[in-house]
Amino acid sequence: MGSSDSEEIIKARERAVIDAYRPICLCNKIRRGIIVKAIQGGADSFEKVRRRTGAGTGPCGAQRCGPMVRGMLGEEVAACAECGWSILKSIEPLVCPRCGSENVRDGRESAAGQNKGG
Repeated sequence: MGSSDSEEIIKARERAVIDAYRPICLCNKIRRGIIVKAIQGGADSFEKVRRRTGAGTGPCGAQRCGPMVRGMLGEEVAACAECGWSILKSIEPLVCPRCGSENVRDGRESAAGQNKGG
């Protein structure tokens, strides 16, 4: 194992730690790592994640974190190309509830890591 391999491992670990601390539910300050643990612990629906973590129970009514959590559960999610907001693909029309844009890009990963504050 060379020094570049160990540097890559260290960087990967650092990214994982940073990603785990990324906020998902801003209203209740629930971080991604908490959501991941709930899913790994058997929460296989948004309602189960909500009950275990409190995500989605804040004043916004899960408008922001709902699509991100559902994306983490495997539902199809798109992202607004203008502001990065996650949008469930099952809800038509695909219009961003945050900025009103119809410029939506495809991608499940957008739910996990490309949303910007809000």
